Amino acid sequence: MTSRKASKRLALPMGIAAFMLSVAGALTPASAAGADWVFFSGADNLKCLHGSTASNRVWVDDCGSGAGPLWHWGTESNQWDGHTMKRLVSNANGGCLTTDSGAASNDVYAAPCGNGRSGQFWTADGKYLQNQNHSYLSFSGTGTAVYTVTTLDDATCKWFDYVV
Repeated sequence: MTSRKASKRLALPMGIAAFMLSVAGALTPASAAGADWVFFSGADNLKCLHGSTASNRVWVDDCGSGAGPLWHWGTESNQWDGHTMKRLVSNANGGCLTTDSGAASNDVYAAPCGNGRSGQFWTADGKYLQNQNHSYLSFSGTGTAVYTVTTLDDATCKWFDYVV
C-alpha cells in the first residue's frame, strides 16, 4: 500500500517531466542552440526529415535511429520578419538544409553552410519550417520527396520538432 505522501512525491516529478516535454516541442532555434533535433511531418504518416550520410539528399522516411533524422541549429543567426533565423545542419553529413527560390516548388538538399545564402536560414516558430525566401518546407503526403513551396498548405507543410 502506498501512502498519500509517497504518491504526491511521485506525482510532482512526473508532472514536471510532462511539462518539460511539452515545452521542448515549442522551443525555437534561438532557445536550444547546441541540441540535436528531430523534425517529423504533421501528416498522418509521421515521417522524419532525413539527411544522407553519403550525398546531399534530404527526404522524409520512418524516424528510426542513427544520424539521418538528427539535425542541429547552426550558430550564425539573423532576424527576419520577426523571427530568429538560423541554419539547420544535418548531423548525417554536416550540410545545411538548403533551397533555392524562384519557382512555386523548389528542391531541398544539404549544401555546404555559408556564402550568405538566404535559402539556408530557417525558423521552426509555430508549426512550420520557413526560410527567408518566404518558402515553407513541404513533403509529399505519400512519398519521400521534400521541397519548398511558396503557398502554405497546412496538410503538407506542418512540422513538429523535439529535442533529443
